[in-house]
Amino acid sequence: MAKKYPITRTFTSQNVSVLCFDKNTAEACNMTCVIAPPIDDEAKLEKAVAKKLNNDTIKVIEVVDVETVEKCYGITAEDFMAHAVELDPETRKEL
Repeated sequence: MAKKYPITRTFTSQNVSVLCFDKNTAEACNMTCVIAPPIDDEAKLEKAVAKKLNNDTIKVIEVVDVETVEKCYGITAEDFMAHAVELDPETRKEL
């Protein structure tokens, strides 16, 4: 019997291809990351990508390509309740 997914959400995100510099190998490399929700402003997008990818050895040089993707995700009610945090219905803050 197929599993049913009664709780579903559709998310829009961006798959971003980035030209980076690897300090260990002294070579340029291509990396990808997912940004959600999508960012329209190019400068803000570059900042978000740099925040995710920059570290001691990798330095983001520039965004090469951006693909906007919309996907539907689902989870069973049992799995949702096992992983979710209970919120106050009025404030939406964690109890």
